[in-house]
Amino acid sequence: MDAQTPLRVGIIGCGYQGGILARTVVTGNAWRVVACADPDQAAAARVAAIAGGAAVYASTEDLLQGADVDAVFVATSHDALYECALAAIQAGKHVMAEKPIGIDEKEAVQLEEAVARAGICFMSGYSFRYIAAWQKVAELLHAGAVGEIQAMIGAIGIGPMSAGWRASLDTGGGPMLYVGTHLVDQMLWYMGDEPVEVSANIRYRADTRADETTTFEIRFSRGAAAQGMATQTSHAGLYSNLDIYGRQGRINLRGVGFTYSIEVVSAALPAYSQPTTIHLPQVEDLRMVMHRPQLAEFAQAIWERRQPSCTVSDGRRVLKVLDAFTRSARTGQPVRLA
Repeated sequence: MDAQTPLRVGIIGCGYQGGILARTVVTGNAWRVVACADPDQAAAARVAAIAGGAAVYASTEDLLQGADVDAVFVATSHDALYECALAAIQAGKHVMAEKPIGIDEKEAVQLEEAVARAGICFMSGYSFRYIAAWQKVAELLHAGAVGEIQAMIGAIGIGPMSAGWRASLDTGGGPMLYVGTHLVDQMLWYMGDEPVEVSANIRYRADTRADETTTFEIRFSRGAAAQGMATQTSHAGLYSNLDIYGRQGRINLRGVGFTYSIEVVSAALPAYSQPTTIHLPQVEDLRMVMHRPQLAEFAQAIWERRQPSCTVSDGRRVLKVLDAFTRSARTGQPVRLA
């Protein structure tokens, strides 16, 4: 597979996210969308048009049988991610599955095993990792800005989820899977340590039966702790924050929509000996900006015959923690992770 030749990709799931992925692809040279699949043929046709005239299919199976693709992007509702990704893996295609890659750890384990058998490249689609501010925090942590991390406190919120698949428990709706997974992935990524125990409390909506607000604590093997909240009661729209405390300093990351600022103070890095604010304003549609490096890395991983930085195992680890949140909330007790 020649790195100079664009990879042929099929998009499975042609709603909001499928459209974003198609728009991202046409701004670069690594990919070429050749097929789009969705039971809603009008939706598939719209995304195919964005991509410049890709073939349209009614199902994952039809696309895999009828289109000559190197890879697929799976951007369905949460409840369909696993089955579509598994079908593509079994067909020998490289897969980028949108987070959370499945509904629970059981589905993620089966994907992990299928990836190992097939020898394909699989990316868990945690695109927020590629936001410039999130990358800057990772860079600061790698440089030792806070030293050994002792604690994290974070929150992520979105407006009320009252209609569509995002609202329904049956289709994997609710803020924990929709945006809370980004926060949990961020904590696990930055901590660089294994979670060993979690506790959580979950309040559910009476009408949709999906989670409304989840508060949680994760304890790690080296003794650090992370506390967080995911909610759909943010009437001002998407927001997020994360405070990281270490023996040598602290970092505060704030996001309103996709406009971020970072405050850092560090005893280890002279440039940040005094509290310093780094502003990272939104200069263009960040949904596009974060997907460009994500999809570029996925293409590079395929060309180099390796796994990307955000693997199927990373996706599994997030779902393992979320499953434990549910058990802890149900029993009222902390849950140890095997």
